[in-house]
Amino acid sequence: MENRAYYTNRIESCQVEYVRAKKRYQLIGTFRLFSFLLAFNSLYFFWGSTLAFIGFVIFFVLFLLLVNLSVNAKYLRDKWKKLIEINQEEINVLNGDWLHFDEGNEYRNAKHAFALDMDLFGKKSIYQLFNRTVSRKGSNLLAKQLMYGVDNHALANEAIETFSSEMDWCQTFLAEGLVFDKEELDRSFEKITSIESRELKEAPIMRFLVPILSITATVLVSFDLISVTVFSFYIAFILGLIGKNFSKVNVITSKVTNYSSQVKMQERQLVLYQKLKLKPGLLQVNQEALFTSEQNLLDSLRQLEKIQNRMDFRMNLLVGTVLNFYLAWDYHVIHQWNQWKVQNESKLGKWEEQLAQLEVWISGAVYRFNFPETCYAHFSERDYINISKLGHPFVLANKRVCNDVELTEENHFLIITGPNMAGKSTYLRSLGLAFIAANAGFPILAERCEIPKMSLYSSMRTTDDLTVESSYFHAELTRLRFIMDAIEKGEKVFIILDEILKGTNSKDKEIGSAKFLEKLKTLNAKGVIATHDLSLCELANNNLAYKNWYFDSTIVNDELSFDYKIRPGICQNMNASFLLKKMKLVD
Repeated sequence: MENRAYYTNRIESCQVEYVRAKKRYQLIGTFRLFSFLLAFNSLYFFWGSTLAFIGFVIFFVLFLLLVNLSVNAKYLRDKWKKLIEINQEEINVLNGDWLHFDEGNEYRNAKHAFALDMDLFGKKSIYQLFNRTVSRKGSNLLAKQLMYGVDNHALANEAIETFSSEMDWCQTFLAEGLVFDKEELDRSFEKITSIESRELKEAPIMRFLVPILSITATVLVSFDLISVTVFSFYIAFILGLIGKNFSKVNVITSKVTNYSSQVKMQERQLVLYQKLKLKPGLLQVNQEALFTSEQNLLDSLRQLEKIQNRMDFRMNLLVGTVLNFYLAWDYHVIHQWNQWKVQNESKLGKWEEQLAQLEVWISGAVYRFNFPETCYAHFSERDYINISKLGHPFVLANKRVCNDVELTEENHFLIITGPNMAGKSTYLRSLGLAFIAANAGFPILAERCEIPKMSLYSSMRTTDDLTVESSYFHAELTRLRFIMDAIEKGEKVFIILDEILKGTNSKDKEIGSAKFLEKLKTLNAKGVIATHDLSLCELANNNLAYKNWYFDSTIVNDELSFDYKIRPGICQNMNASFLLKKMKLVD
């Protein structure tokens, strides 16, 4: 199904489910209130008879069951609401608006090899377009892989392609996290093991002795075999004994339950991943490895969720008092928490990263679904770059002009000339994004892409820095030195340059730029440079290491127009003078 039609149909079906889930939640809430009132009314109206005890137990147990049902009903209501929002947001993306997604400003780094030049982070950025992660770990991993690439490109390609044909599954996976506040998911789940906890001293005895004594005492007082006064003294004694650890247990349980959102999200996401039917391949191997270990993450999360639920029950003062009096609840939950921590603390970091990786792959899958005209990079063993119909996703499809890129093993640099606004910068960033996406295992907006495995470096937006008394020219030289250092260390590099040495005079710039490109050629670097210095084009004279390509503009009836198509050769038409006159800046 075409992506826009899919999102529209999905909204309609989710809205039906949302209305149904909302009504169910309201109904359960009503029954929960009545069961609570009936539990304590049984004690009031039938005190002194067996019915008091039986009625209280029945209605209180019913109340606890309805509390669980209410939590689940609220979760389903919120999930359907989030699914509606997910599809509405993706329709906005198809219309060219993705500003509602996280910008990733915390990852911005002007000293990175290409992040600033390629609009990797910030408003209207690549990260913002790609990002569908819901956890902090997922966001961090996406940023890391966009900046530094992945080791297993084949697995990433296969996962993204598989998930892109399972969009219902992807949306449900993401909705499992979106039902929680983002702040709840920002803390690292791995840190739960740093919560200090020690077994309560008297726990081994009290865990079993208190329930026997309390239930026995309640039965005895119900049949008038002991007086209410004796029973009251017993209640005070037991609650006092348990209460001396109350503040200590409160601290532990509040810290552990702070991670309940991560636990619920990850457990539900794992169940979804476990049920996903996969074809034999790298992704299926990844799936099996996650669930076949003796103590796998899903089992561990289920155990922890039960412990957290038990901790949640005691946080209600009335409920907690009853549970502690009859079941020595605090002793049990602390014992269970300590056992879980010992068994799992060494594994959580690895498990959490595996789930974060699924979020990253889903981000790629949504991008692939939204841009079906994409392809995956084929990494060539040769220093050969051949990209057909390369475009940039920031430009809407009905306005996008795609171009080819070709550099043979003999070619080192593509020298691009052309007038202002003709498409040079968009072409450079399209090519940069192709390398970023390929290295991260993401799809490329092109019909075909064959490139070698190379690291991307760029110099396009150098600025001066008054805080360190750095001139514009010095800042640019520092940036070029940064690129050169990477090459001289043996890194295989593809370089994108836009009008280098802008901070010096024309003659210096002409000579310096030519010598710098010749130096890069001797170091076997490849790249592309956009320039207004036509003298640089002379490097291609009788030298296969350089190729001249250009963008052009036309002036018809005193109107400037562009076709944004790249051509072999050197541009002869510049438009600065025309634009100055057009805007009445010169006569």
